[in-house]
Amino acid sequence: MRNHVDVELAGVTSDTAIGALLQYDGRLDEKQDVYFQIALLYTTSDGQRRIRVHNLAVPCTTLVGGMFRNAELNTSMNIIAKVAASEALTTPLKSIRDKLSDRCVQILTSYRRNCASGSSPGQLILPEAYKLSPLYMLSLLKSPAIRGGADVPIDQRIFHMNMLRQFSVRKTMDYFYPTIVPVHALSEQQGELNESTGLVTLPMLVRASYTTLDPAGAYLVTGDGSLTLWLGRQVPAQLLQDALGVPALEQVDIKQHTLPELNTPLNRKIRAIARQLVPARAGFANWQIIRQGMDQAEVHFATKLIEDRNSDNMTYVDYVCAVHRQIQVEVRPKGPTEPKWSYN
Repeated sequence: MRNHVDVELAGVTSDTAIGALLQYDGRLDEKQDVYFQIALLYTTSDGQRRIRVHNLAVPCTTLVGGMFRNAELNTSMNIIAKVAASEALTTPLKSIRDKLSDRCVQILTSYRRNCASGSSPGQLILPEAYKLSPLYMLSLLKSPAIRGGADVPIDQRIFHMNMLRQFSVRKTMDYFYPTIVPVHALSEQQGELNESTGLVTLPMLVRASYTTLDPAGAYLVTGDGSLTLWLGRQVPAQLLQDALGVPALEQVDIKQHTLPELNTPLNRKIRAIARQLVPARAGFANWQIIRQGMDQAEVHFATKLIEDRNSDNMTYVDYVCAVHRQIQVEVRPKGPTEPKWSYN
């Protein structure tokens, strides 16, 4: 940076995402909008000098309720993740995790105090825009970039930190919570291209927990650009034959780097769903097949199931309860000092 205004970048791609925190100390007029303008001066790969300008107008408000009604959780979590990944380079990870949980509590406590003060103290009140904030915050806490433990190699941790710092809002959301698609009971329309939308019709997704995975089922799981085919220990032989061309789970080649192309309706549908989940431009950054109870890679796969207890971290239900208890501590009249909570 030559000054406090200009930011210099070595390279910019269509996937580059930059986050910024702005502070204005003056007085704002609620009757007028606030305007932002950002200009990007760059040189294309063929030597053309161009400038791209972004303009944005947003309303002002002094009401906390108005702010929460118009807040955007995905964007908020994107900038929170970028800040956490940057601070993790110089701050102990435990301090980062505690700070993230405190941020979640502060946001929800502010809503409770200013927008739902008349509700029952024992009831957890979440703003509509931020109702998934505990889930996304837990996902960030469990990410290889932030979570504790010696099971994350340092090179992998740095890799995930860099991804969080670069991700767009959409990619951050995909990274936080995996998409899990059951492919063992596809209907006639599922897995086929919908002419009106231009998208492949997907079955109902399942939540990121082992309790939702059928031992007799098969699931495509994606997150942060990777793609996994999880096969239950009781998966039918006919499904294996149609999807992978083998009659038994023991004969599945877990070292293959792509899904085999077979002339069967199920294989064609699975490949169509896979292409939609991870577009060709993004690439399959770690395609693998995991067989339940058979492959060592299932230990790492379990860490993607955010709602379960894994890596010595809380379940989603336990984390929500812990956040709720801390909100109750924050809003009740101050008494004897209570011990400060810690995520782990």
